[in-house]
Amino acid sequence: MFALKGPRAMVAVAALVAITTISGCSKGPAPTNSSADASAEVPAAVAGALAEYSGQPSFVAPGEPIDISSLRGKKIFDIPAASNPFIQDISTTMEEVAGKAGMVYTRYDNQSTVSQWIQGMNQAISSRQDIIVLNGSPDPRSLQPQLRAAKDAGIPVLVTHFHDNTMPPPPACEGCVDVTATVNAPLSDVAKVAADWMIKDSGGQANVLIVGGSDIFSSPGTIESAQNEFAAQCPDCSTTVVNLPVSDWNTKTQSVVQSALQANPTVNYIYPLYDAMVTGAIPAVRTLAKTGQVKIVSYNGSPFALDEIRESDGSLVAMDVGEDTRAVGYANMDQAFRVLLGQPPVAQNTPIRIWDSTNVAEAGSPAKVGEGYGDAVVTGYQELWGLPS
Repeated sequence: MFALKGPRAMVAVAALVAITTISGCSKGPAPTNSSADASAEVPAAVAGALAEYSGQPSFVAPGEPIDISSLRGKKIFDIPAASNPFIQDISTTMEEVAGKAGMVYTRYDNQSTVSQWIQGMNQAISSRQDIIVLNGSPDPRSLQPQLRAAKDAGIPVLVTHFHDNTMPPPPACEGCVDVTATVNAPLSDVAKVAADWMIKDSGGQANVLIVGGSDIFSSPGTIESAQNEFAAQCPDCSTTVVNLPVSDWNTKTQSVVQSALQANPTVNYIYPLYDAMVTGAIPAVRTLAKTGQVKIVSYNGSPFALDEIRESDGSLVAMDVGEDTRAVGYANMDQAFRVLLGQPPVAQNTPIRIWDSTNVAEAGSPAKVGEGYGDAVVTGYQELWGLPS
């Protein structure tokens, strides 16, 4: 057993799985039928959050308008964390924006290994790039010598989607001594919204199995945010936490989730923090014949997860908090522009949206990456920079 201590905590797990159970109160277990009391009164804060995030996001300017005309010819070097659709779409958006701004864009494709990130940093430094973007979570803690070398060479480094939105800006954030700026991920907001949705859907009787990533930097803080929301808004809700390293997600998620459901048959929601684990949670529920009794909630807005919501009408995969990859790409570029112009970095707010059976059709059939978020954010950034749409 172990305790999660704050959003900045790091987790070291020697065993395959560590389990923690936190109960909201002692009024008895939640019913296996998660919608039995869905008509119960919902706290105003919960209802407000659900209303805010259920529709297409609006644009909130992160700072004053900027003139990017002087950035033509500047070189931007993108080191993505991994080759997956989420990150690929962010990189594609960054490349499009860089092209509109007249910048020279280079992407250093890799297979998500530290040695390759190091090679990418070295190439960026030797080719005298104007800015380096560690895009979508290349771990800055593993690149400290390279970050120092980039700083010594006068090349700013932007770290994106690694730190949670509760983290302080550089140099105070983890691994940020030589980082110029960040674009943080809205993971605490995601966790709160996911908890709120389960609170409402269950009528205040959610018994949730949370599946975290033991070697994901932001996982402890995300879990804590969800648990804090349950504790604050749902006294009859309870949570159990299991953690798996990323290397085991494809092979062991099903067996771990299945064992947890057998150990606690009153669980009525599974909350894998990331869509990559949903593929293991689905067969675990089906194998135990719990479809309609146990719902799956997750985060990323991956097309396959949204298709599962639509195809099952929310009876298995019930909700997914999606993040607009185009908006993330625009936020990355806005921060890069400001750094290159010598302006102070600003807090970027990448938008999220709740997807469930009531609105998932807007994501396409089949669902497509980035669809269903509207154009307000993209248009807002373009107007902020004076770029044509």
